[in-house]
Amino acid sequence: MKAAVYYSNSDIRIEDVEDVPVGPGEVKVKIMACGVCGSDVMEWYRIKRAGRPGGIGAFGHECTGIIDDIGPGVDPRWKVGDRVAVTHHVPCNTCNACIRGHTTACDTLHTTKFKNAYGAFAEYVVLPAINVDRGMLRLPDSVSFDAGTFAEPLGCVVRGQRMAPTGDGRSVLILGAGITGLLHLQAARQNGAGFIAISNPSPERLEAARKFGADATISAKTEDVPERFKELNGGMGADTVIMTAPVPVCVEQSLDAVGAGGTILFFAPTNPDVQSEINIWNLWQKEVTITHSYAADYHDLSTALKWIQHDRINVEDMITHVFPLKDTVEAFSLTARHRDGSLKAIIHPQE
Repeated sequence: MKAAVYYSNSDIRIEDVEDVPVGPGEVKVKIMACGVCGSDVMEWYRIKRAGRPGGIGAFGHECTGIIDDIGPGVDPRWKVGDRVAVTHHVPCNTCNACIRGHTTACDTLHTTKFKNAYGAFAEYVVLPAINVDRGMLRLPDSVSFDAGTFAEPLGCVVRGQRMAPTGDGRSVLILGAGITGLLHLQAARQNGAGFIAISNPSPERLEAARKFGADATISAKTEDVPERFKELNGGMGADTVIMTAPVPVCVEQSLDAVGAGGTILFFAPTNPDVQSEINIWNLWQKEVTITHSYAADYHDLSTALKWIQHDRINVEDMITHVFPLKDTVEAFSLTARHRDGSLKAIIHPQE
């Protein structure tokens, strides 16, 4: 089969790779669509994980497709031809982290992946039995393959806002107006937030934020983001700050913008070599909570897919570019450095 093999963000080659067999409890999925995630284009991370010359293929995880083959022992409710959304990471459901509700902190979730060495920027993936059991969802007929790719990123957002609530009329500041920022924006509205503002240095992205429902936008290029938010919010800091832009200045802005009794969600990680100073005294006096969230579990993915199915979140208008597999490098380029109104790029591996 053909798969996109990663050497660098600007060097992604379409190669013939091994088409692995389907074993007991496993399912083979013909990939119809796979979104390009911001983590896919974190070049320092990808190259570090490669660990060897010759490229890697374990990337591409926001995917939907059609069941192509089923191994013995799979639950009979699954049939060849079923439309599905699948995820590469799944928890054990029995460790201490899982039992305490932190399924995405589970060691199993951090190590599970598709059976084949190549991710979903490929014609097919094979799901191990554990992924079939807790990482495969039926894709409703009313949801397109492209829209279904948002189940994973939106699931991560759903989980993040469980960690940092946005309901009950809370004021919310979102730092970053990329795809995750725009999904957080819509999810906050869905969850019952009050005033929602979003910041970004790009006028084009701020315009997109207004389109998707922001009450106010703040230019991170020309304005003091925390001070401008307080001006817009009646002099008060944010009840919830969500950092989706993985840059050190946004850590500082989060700490400066949060209000008394507020919560900061560090949703996007900075480079692991980056160190950020935190004034514990200020946080202590203001009773500020700092939290994080990573990935999504079956519950989060199910919620996200229902929101998509019932038009609670507008994902279709986020899709600005669709490419065949051979143009994966162009999709990466648009995701790494947005231009021409680009928001979300999706790959169609069968084209």
